Amino acid sequence: MSELVNLRLGDVSLETKELTVRQGKGRKDRVVPLVGQALEALKAYLKVRTSSLEYDHVFLARNATSMDQRTVRYRIQKYYEQAGIKKKGSVHTLRHTFATHQVHNGLKINQLKEVLGHKKMETTYKYVHLDRTNLRQEMESGAL
Repeated sequence: MSELVNLRLGDVSLETKELTVRQGKGRKDRVVPLVGQALEALKAYLKVRTSSLEYDHVFLARNATSMDQRTVRYRIQKYYEQAGIKKKGSVHTLRHTFATHQVHNGLKINQLKEVLGHKKMETTYKYVHLDRTNLRQEMESGAL
């Protein structure tokens, strides 16, 4: 979540469709591609974002100051409720969901490892919930 609240305007490039996560997981910088709905949502947000000379954070609180982690947690819970989701969730739950969907949509595990900023592949495996059908398909496609 710190990666989200620390994201700066200069870290986002709509031209190259990338954002730079500074000092993220493992205290390393990494570049993440902006694709599809995420790119369009960020463009739309930046058009209506309150401009503040004092804060160059991408995501601002209502008073146009930098957002903190408590605010993010509150908003996530609010959106869960508005969506009618009864199951308890968090920002971390959304990260796991993102990872699982990316793999189900064809992203390779080693590429997901880079996007998530993990040092070890074992950490990435914990994020991915492969069903047996998907696992069987992967094994069949790689069979000798």
